[in-house]
Formats: sequence, C-alpha cells, structure tokens
Amino acid sequence: MIITFGLVGLFFLWKRAKQRIATRQDREIVEAFPECIDLFIAALRAGYSPAQGINFLGQHAPGVLRPKFIAASRSINEGERFVDAIRLLQNDIGTASQAMCEVLIAGDRLGIPVENLLFQLGHEARVNRRRRAETEARQLPIRLSLPLVMCILPSFVILIIVPTIAGTLSQLHINV
Repeated sequence: MIITFGLVGLFFLWKRAKQRIATRQDREIVEAFPECIDLFIAALRAGYSPAQGINFLGQHAPGVLRPKFIAASRSINEGERFVDAIRLLQNDIGTASQAMCEVLIAGDRLGIPVENLLFQLGHEARVNRRRRAETEARQLPIRLSLPLVMCILPSFVILIIVPTIAGTLSQLHINV
C-alpha cells in the first residue's frame, strides 16, 4: 500500500518537474525572441536575403533558439521552399514567433519590404518583455514574504524574545 502511494507520488512529482521544465523553456524562448528579431533586422540591413537572415540567426541567435533556426536554414538549403521552412520554424518555436513568421511569409508571397514591419514587431516584443519583467518584479515581495517570515521570525524570537523573558524571570526570582 505504501509502495503504491509512493509510486503515485513519484509519478506526480515527475509530471510536475516535466511541466516546470517545459514552462521554463517556453519562458526562455519568449525572452530571447526579441533579440532574434533585432538580429534578423540587422542581417536584412546588411544586405542579406531573408533566407540568408535565417542562416545568420542559426549562427548568432540565443542558445535556446539557435537549433530551431539551424534546422530551418538546413531545410532551406536542402531545397524546401522558404515559406514551408518558415511555417515549420513557426511550429517549432510556437506563438512567440507567429508574428515574425507571418510577416516573412507575407513578404515572400507579396514581395513587400519587411524591415519596417519587423522593426515594429521587435519594438512590441521588447515592450512586452519589459512588462513581464515589471510584473515579476512586483510579485517578488509576495514570493519572498514566506521565506522571510519562516526564517527571520524564529531567529528573532530565539535571539531577542527568549533572552529578554529569561532575564525578566531571573529578576523576579522565579526559578524556571
């Protein structure tokens, strides 16, 4: 019976750990994606084509996203259409890349310049990243209140209150 409960508990701990890892990876992707947009804009301004810009991101993107851009660049180099490679990239990265991928697909399909649109997307992504950071900074005192109370309050009681009470009791000539 205890073994069964232990195994069920381990299973739920394993699922929770797996969920935390996935959440952390998603957060890292969302945090790193504005840098990818800025790097892609820099590549376009340097004269790279969008396909070469994806290759550039495969070499210089933040570590979390680099393998995804390498895979997209590899598929473009193997002869896959640019639009199909961008759709696969969008599926790999997730919602963080949806706007950028849609702009690149529209730019390839319609032949419109994408630099200004990507600049706006990069600006919005940086503003959203700043908002998330401010929200997390506002939540920090709430998260730190429990450790503060659990660690500081007992030491305060042991170091300040107990000696004061013991000194008062010894002055009253009451034996403890």
